[in-house]
Amino acid sequence: MYLIVFFIGFFLMIVIHELGHLVCGYLSGYRFVSFRFLVWVWVKNDAGKIKLTKSPGLKGMAGQCLMEPPDDEKDFRFVLYNLGGGLANIITGALTLVGFFFTHTEPLRFILYLLTILYVLSGILNLLPLVSGGIPLDGRNIAEASKSPDARRGFYLMLKVNAEMSRGKHLADYDNTFFTVRESADVNNYFVTYMLQLRSAQLEELEDYQNSYKLLLQPDLKKLPRYYGGQLMLSLIFHELVYFGDEIFVQQAGNRLNEKKKDKVFQKLLTMKHPAFLPCQAAKAAFIDFDTDRARELITQARELNSSQQNHGQEHSVTCMLDKLEARLANIE
Repeated sequence: MYLIVFFIGFFLMIVIHELGHLVCGYLSGYRFVSFRFLVWVWVKNDAGKIKLTKSPGLKGMAGQCLMEPPDDEKDFRFVLYNLGGGLANIITGALTLVGFFFTHTEPLRFILYLLTILYVLSGILNLLPLVSGGIPLDGRNIAEASKSPDARRGFYLMLKVNAEMSRGKHLADYDNTFFTVRESADVNNYFVTYMLQLRSAQLEELEDYQNSYKLLLQPDLKKLPRYYGGQLMLSLIFHELVYFGDEIFVQQAGNRLNEKKKDKVFQKLLTMKHPAFLPCQAAKAAFIDFDTDRARELITQARELNSSQQNHGQEHSVTCMLDKLEARLANIE
């Protein structure tokens, strides 16, 4: 019984955490984009109405609340939005603690005691500048975004561009200078790195693969949280296998994969059934493992899952990658 209650409390904790982000986002002037719990996603559609759908999520991320910051970047307030989840958990823990003191039924008191520890501890840990499973927690986001105007802008663009792409905007539609990173910026701050990746992905859509690749080489992967470093590594490998594809680049991609054999976060990304990561998996199958049948299966899987992202801009980016991959496959078959 206690185990069942614990699991129910754990999943409620995720929902409460994301609701905290939602409320604090509204208080900060944000607009709703999507709300995820496991594979269920409430998303605002093209007509502006919220609908429930299913979409593949990222392993290790059971919930997520994405919102759109104000159009005026100067009015971008990110602290309260990030604090919201942890604060909601701590407040809920305080309420269960009150219930503990006012309840005299022993089984219920023990359950409330467990829930208090779960909610308060999770809330406090989330607000510390930590990384869990390679993914930065909310406290770490606040710390990193506060380090410089460049980092703050990177965090703003992470939220703003996601919202605009969910409405159908493509990266190629942005001005060429929109994602420019200043030379003085710390490219190893993961929000600045994200700006580089946005610009790189924009150049990918414009088929400028040389400059797209050069941007991905700038950050030091060892200085990034492993989740962000892993994503960047997958982009490098895809460039080397698909956009370039000669013997030297294929060998470089193989070396990168060998270096990451014991990196659990990277291996998780490399096997995750998510449209953002399947193109690289298919490229590896084709040009490293020489298994074109497996590559075709992964491409089909990626195309089937792609539309479920509920983000038209991201769908377009993945489609461009898959088209280039299939074209390269056709040349070797």
